[in-house]
Amino acid sequence: MWPDATHYFDIGFRQEALRTSETPSAGLALRSVWPPQPHTTMGVSKKHRQAFLNAHPLCAFCGGKAKATTIEHCPPRAMFQHRHWPEGFDFPACAACNQGTDDQDLLVAMLARMDPFEEKGDRDGRLEGLMKMANKQNPGMFSKMMLSVREARRQNRELGLKPAPGQTHQEASGVKVLDEFHQAVCVLARKLAKGIFYRETGTVFPDEGCLLLNWFTNADLFRSGKYPIFELLKELGGNAPQLQRSGKHLNDQFEYKSSLSPEKEFLVLQARFGNAFGFVVFGSTLPRRLEAIVERLREQTARDGPFAVLQSTSLK
Repeated sequence: MWPDATHYFDIGFRQEALRTSETPSAGLALRSVWPPQPHTTMGVSKKHRQAFLNAHPLCAFCGGKAKATTIEHCPPRAMFQHRHWPEGFDFPACAACNQGTDDQDLLVAMLARMDPFEEKGDRDGRLEGLMKMANKQNPGMFSKMMLSVREARRQNRELGLKPAPGQTHQEASGVKVLDEFHQAVCVLARKLAKGIFYRETGTVFPDEGCLLLNWFTNADLFRSGKYPIFELLKELGGNAPQLQRSGKHLNDQFEYKSSLSPEKEFLVLQARFGNAFGFVVFGSTLPRRLEAIVERLREQTARDGPFAVLQSTSLK
């Protein structure tokens, strides 16, 4: 039986395991060396493109009100290594929804490759190329990401990180989560939630629906070896497919579980991107259902809570 959505929002607001802010407060842990390699993407044949758009004539990302004229790949293909992106993640999109998020797509593709544990994020040697493009589009971004000496010491102490011999605390620490990253993850989460809803229901997520996001970085993995919110939601049933391309499994780079109510009015999407970051999106196609819960809990707790509003007719 589908549980009452109120239960999961009570968890989200009341459990100390969740953030008190919509943006992760702790930094993201990175690798320190990246070999360079340019990045390219493969186009879609004209015949396949037209057949796809004939079968899916409406944009899946703006309420189905615009005609789909392009094919959107979500998550972005640049996120995946060796040109192996998962099959079945092509969605109908209007030009504005597809082409208006290139900067954010680049940032999340770079973020998703950050792996301080197994160093699997750059097996194809393309990470430095992504970083150079990100720096070109956002001059000075990497300087703003660096922690001060005091901040680095505090974060390393919090996460249990010790500099290696000859290494400074700044070199051993993670980095700041800038607003640019937060906005990029919001764009990804909104598109992915709407795309998977379309993929699993065959209908477009409505403009009057609500989408709320909680996301977190690999700092949680340093603290406890797991993402607390995934533990809280592990009993929630859903679809967690094996993602692959040409027989190659890709769940080590991207995996998700989607949970839909029987009437397809409520959605919970849990997504993880390698050892870099993850998120949970709560969604409702019915106006004011989630908004009313959030407003009530905000009044009770005197806090905005850990959710970024991806889409709502009333919440900010």
